[in-house]
Amino acid sequence: MIAVMPLTLLLSSSLIVLLGVAPSVADAASAEVRSENANDIGSFFAIDIEDGALSTSELITKYGYPVESHEATGADGYVISLTRIPARTQRHPRPLLLVHGLLASSADYVLIGPNNSLAYLLADRDYDVWLADMRGNRYSRRHTRLDSDSHDYWDFTWHEMGYYDLPAVIEYILGQTGASQVDYIGHSQGTTVFFVMASSRPEYNEKIGRMYALSPAVCLKRVRSPPVQWLLQNIDALHELFNALGVHQFLPHLSSQYGLARLLCPMTDPENLCIQVVSQTVGPNPKMADMMAMQILVGHDPAGASIKQLFHYAQLQRTGQFRQYDYGRRNNTLRYSHWNAPAYNLSAVTAPVTIFYAQNDWLIDPRDAVDFSKLLPTPPTMHLVEDANFNHLDFTIAINARPMVYEHILASLEERERSNDSGRKRAR
Repeated sequence: MIAVMPLTLLLSSSLIVLLGVAPSVADAASAEVRSENANDIGSFFAIDIEDGALSTSELITKYGYPVESHEATGADGYVISLTRIPARTQRHPRPLLLVHGLLASSADYVLIGPNNSLAYLLADRDYDVWLADMRGNRYSRRHTRLDSDSHDYWDFTWHEMGYYDLPAVIEYILGQTGASQVDYIGHSQGTTVFFVMASSRPEYNEKIGRMYALSPAVCLKRVRSPPVQWLLQNIDALHELFNALGVHQFLPHLSSQYGLARLLCPMTDPENLCIQVVSQTVGPNPKMADMMAMQILVGHDPAGASIKQLFHYAQLQRTGQFRQYDYGRRNNTLRYSHWNAPAYNLSAVTAPVTIFYAQNDWLIDPRDAVDFSKLLPTPPTMHLVEDANFNHLDFTIAINARPMVYEHILASLEERERSNDSGRKRAR
């Protein structure tokens, strides 16, 4: 086991990120503009160090928002946890579904506190907000038949999330709210699973008002992160190692991880291990690191994933093809009745899409985001983040995530409602 520790550390440093969460944040001048509620440690945000030890629901309750817990069960028996911030009124026609990235959780959308986190900004405008936790993470480890410690439980990738989990979640939300559509916001893997669903179960396109894709993880040819490049170059050896060790889950959430992170990554050191790992993985942005937000983040993430999810992404990067999991010629023939894994039919994606992408994203290169946009049958709305230093994780935890990304989403939601209202009035 000791011999595996250096490998585990490397994987953890590179994949805590692979399509997941976000560090970043302000220059020196920004620190003086923080709110009156900012704490003495110097965070830009109105957050506390204890937030790293709280669950998603506990965070929402702490900051004064109503919260509900729900569950949706997919056709293959996985139970998906949903956290809802219910709207006070029904003035908006569509609920919003927010889906996290790889090794992350629903907490990503509330970590930087009121007036900054996307979930709270939406709730402040009286939207009905639903946060999903995809199968295998710390909040969604239940199944109708399988034990979460069994090999069979972990025999899934992001294909099953898109094919089974998302449809079940959407049906549940529509059933609870009486709405006919949801608006969808996904970050990284949260976009991957959406495009799996929209291409392989095209009937669900009609149940999406608009999809907002933050750093879409479908084309991955130009990964710039050195640790992730090493991982991809050695993926076959890692596959054999994990199989030999009988390891099926990756970086499950541990109760001790927050204490360890606080020990290894002190907030007093702006070049601590966590900051260096993040910079090398998602893109350097030294002037944009809120030390408390970063420390709280590692109390929540990694939140767990299956080994198979990681290998599916490696397959996607290596082949450049958006396909189902490749089991090899012989097993593919048994599973798919063809020697090759089936390609996802992106031409079936008819839901309207808005893509946000960043120049300094070392995981989803901006050129890959543009290449992906050309694969969709209807050209999506494209937003290149104005901050040239914005990286992959900044989409969920940056101090400027609100002006750079969230305000554009809020404006789009409001504009669409005004357009619909005008159209109904003209129809009368």
